[in-house]
Amino acid sequence: MKNREFNFDIRQLRSFLTVINENSFTAASRKLRVGQATVSHHVGQLEKALGVKLINRKTKEILLTDEGRIFQAFCERLFAGLDSLSSELDGGFAGGLTTIAASTIPAAYILPKILASVNKKHRDISYRVAVVDSREAVEMVKEGRADAGVVGKEYRQHSLSYTPVCRDQIVLVGFKGSPDRVQPDDLARMQFIIREPGSGTRKTYEDGLGTIGITPSDLTVVMECSSTDGIKESIAAGIGVSFISRIAIEREIRQKTLKVIDIKGFSVGREFYFVSSKNRRLPRGASLIRDLLIEYGSR
Repeated sequence: MKNREFNFDIRQLRSFLTVINENSFTAASRKLRVGQATVSHHVGQLEKALGVKLINRKTKEILLTDEGRIFQAFCERLFAGLDSLSSELDGGFAGGLTTIAASTIPAAYILPKILASVNKKHRDISYRVAVVDSREAVEMVKEGRADAGVVGKEYRQHSLSYTPVCRDQIVLVGFKGSPDRVQPDDLARMQFIIREPGSGTRKTYEDGLGTIGITPSDLTVVMECSSTDGIKESIAAGIGVSFISRIAIEREIRQKTLKVIDIKGFSVGREFYFVSSKNRRLPRGASLIRDLLIEYGSR
């Protein structure tokens, strides 16, 4: 077979993969912060260079052709190789900067102690912690924008590996004058402060509410907030109640500024996971974090 000569660049490949991951040219353009016409042009140029159709445009959803699936696998291998090369050039295995994408609770209440422990023994390693919701943290690891992640929810991807590291409990929290215990039917008469879409905490408690016959639409939502500290301050101010990680309110419970409200029949636990790519070698800095998280969870 005659060898083909291909002419395309990294931006075109990234546009193609983003369209697939977002299942939309419009969503891909927003994520890449370029015009939709640019994304369409990139994909069109790839198809022209390859001499095949990659995406079937006759349907509303993004459907790959057989050639498109083959090219997707190639692109994922290529980016995995580039990320590995970047880590090695940056000294990712001997030291250097390690990027950890973490959801709110691990970033604020678990990782600081872990990072302090690493810092005492390994001065050659430094960290950048990106605080995002669980879904975005997983995407960052998948796309190679983070070396690893710590999240409160699994979003299954064939290229990712999840390691359970510690357990948590989601509880209903109110101000210190709140009742000790309520019935499931009482929830409809309360005012709720909720987390943003994509939050692992939100997904976990919404699933748990279904076990006691409550749907998210049954709740009266007065505020949405992406900050756990902001939610705690809002509860203390009397704005409403909220479902929060038990780990995040240990100090407030000891100080008796906030109160856990027991709901009859409601008990929701969850795991926190260390997430990494199966296609990239884990940098030493990330490996140390994983091992210490597992040790933290076993106490």
